[in-house]
Amino acid sequence: MKIAIISGSPRLEANSVKLAEAAIAALPGNAHQIEKHFLNQLRFRGCQGCYSCKTKTEFCVLKDDLTKVLASAAGADLTILCSPIYIGEITGQLKCFIDRTYSWFKPDFMTNSVPGRLPSGKKLLLVITQGNPDPKAYAPNIAAYSGYFANQGFKVSSFVAPGLTNADVNESNPQFLKDVAALAAEL
Repeated sequence: MKIAIISGSPRLEANSVKLAEAAIAALPGNAHQIEKHFLNQLRFRGCQGCYSCKTKTEFCVLKDDLTKVLASAAGADLTILCSPIYIGEITGQLKCFIDRTYSWFKPDFMTNSVPGRLPSGKKLLLVITQGNPDPKAYAPNIAAYSGYFANQGFKVSSFVAPGLTNADVNESNPQFLKDVAALAAEL
């Protein structure tokens, strides 16, 4: 299985990444092809709103470090997007990636019964960590991103780990690792 992990965290050893890795460890088989992308280490621009992906090409025309990440996710069977919540929202790094996936929609996506360009059967797991102890604090945001990717044809699942701040998830709440693994096993 091809798996793309896309981390929006500025930290390489982020709790959200550790949870994504726990999810992968729970998947059956061990011959997975895993590509990890740490967006904070890359140079890229956000969507330019140029509509070239709708009028001239099938994918984003920008050529920067995000080009490889978009191709990795488009070619993956499972994409895991992971991010902490900062100031009530996913990180800006991950938001820029998501904006660039607009190119994955067909030109007539608003009226097309199959709006996405990617092959069907792809799965997406959204892994969110947050300092807020209320697991539903940012539920509308997570539902919006889940709906966005579901419109593109992904089977979407999400996992929220509330109450995590700078403490390591392995020490502060190892139950989260078990919970995300159980969710991944269902994928």
